[in-house]
Amino acid sequence: MSRPTSPRRAVRVGIALFVVGLVFVAIDVTPFFFDHHNTPLWLNLACLLAPIGFGIAVWSGLSAGRAEQRAAAEATHRDSG
Repeated sequence: MSRPTSPRRAVRVGIALFVVGLVFVAIDVTPFFFDHHNTPLWLNLACLLAPIGFGIAVWSGLSAGRAEQRAAAEATHRDSG
């Protein structure tokens, strides 16, 4: 059974955004260890890539799984009846 290409691509994009967001989180947290408390706004906003990427990856993975499950159920229904 062939899988659709776009959900896998969306999962990859979500994972990439999550990893980039985690890198920005590490960059954003590091100055606090050296007693610098003011980080630029763009750096704080870039940290939002982690939860956004996580959401995209989970949502697209679940939707791909549901589509695959629907296709398998339809194939089973066609074979039995």
